[in-house]
Amino acid sequence: MRAALALSLALSSAVSAQEFLATDTALADNDFYRLVACAAPPKGNCKKTRAEASLSQAIDEINAAGTAIQLTRDDSNPDFPILFLDIPARSTIQGSGFQVLEGKSISGAGARVLAKNGMILKSVIIFTTGLEKRAFERLMLEEITQGLGLMTDIGGPYYESRSIFSQSSNALTKLGKQDIIALGRHYPAR
Repeated sequence: MRAALALSLALSSAVSAQEFLATDTALADNDFYRLVACAAPPKGNCKKTRAEASLSQAIDEINAAGTAIQLTRDDSNPDFPILFLDIPARSTIQGSGFQVLEGKSISGAGARVLAKNGMILKSVIIFTTGLEKRAFERLMLEEITQGLGLMTDIGGPYYESRSIFSQSSNALTKLGKQDIIALGRHYPAR
């Protein structure tokens, strides 16, 4: 894995990874506006605007950790594609564009690391339609960090306010002290 990684956001339907949402009927003016402005499905929550801000914040947070990893955004050839799939939470992955992931289970969001001989070849970050807007900042940061190879969450009340890896809390939107230490050990500064 290169020290500098590129990330990209992509909106995906169950059929393709193009940036559109389909509708079979005319939409009310408000629904139409929300769909084109922030990728909100009819009667649904905005996906894109919150995701864009969350991605920028996650990149800044990880880059500020002082490790060998420096993230950049590259929409043309990302090392870490970030997909928003039109599937419900707690379902199976469909329409990811990655055959190895199709049919695998997913909760609300997840990082899938494709590795060979202990080397990360590609990480794919996946979001489903079942997320609350307020969870995006934390989950974007957690899933990108997990895509860097730190894959295990931690349970217990002590870490609920101290780590993005907390299994039971969505409280943090910044790396905790031990999160930064773990990231630095995984990718030591040169």
